[in-house]
Amino acid sequence: MMKTLLTTLLLALSFNSQAALIKLESLHNDYQVGDTVELQLSISHLSTTLGGFFSELSYATEGFSLVGWQFGNGFDDGFGSWQFADHNALAGLLALDDYADPAADEQLLAANQGSGFVLATLQFLVLSAGDFWFSFNPDWSGALSFDNEFVTVNFSDLQLQVHPASTPVPAPATLVLLLAGLLFLGARKR
Repeated sequence: MMKTLLTTLLLALSFNSQAALIKLESLHNDYQVGDTVELQLSISHLSTTLGGFFSELSYATEGFSLVGWQFGNGFDDGFGSWQFADHNALAGLLALDDYADPAADEQLLAANQGSGFVLATLQFLVLSAGDFWFSFNPDWSGALSFDNEFVTVNFSDLQLQVHPASTPVPAPATLVLLLAGLLFLGARKR
């Protein structure tokens, strides 16, 4: 009887537990060469207060050039957080780490984080047309609870489709249209 109850309880807990999700999101689906793309690196499905995150993101250097990034405020209790970044432009790798101070106020962090929050915002310049992927390296990406325990995390990569830059069709000058109309009227009177 006790064994059956314990097994049922463990099964119920395993179905109710959900891994956190780290993902990249784009404001738009379609881009053209020359556009600036803003991506949000976010985490959701949190069941605990986080103490930090670390990630390694790869992108296609033939399609994008990193312009900059800005960390979110989920690990800042008002006294800052420990932020680290490393960018290898030749390889198309961006490593971002952000950790709460060990003496941070956990209640303030929990209020900042809620069940999910933005870890960082990234800006890229589009260099060429095509289908491109932004991918996480799961071996070098993850999250830690405020108690410094690893949190189970899933990752969602991002695919962007970039179109060639459209060439604007020159509009005829108003004066040319007016002159053409006057010539047409003059020819009709004759």
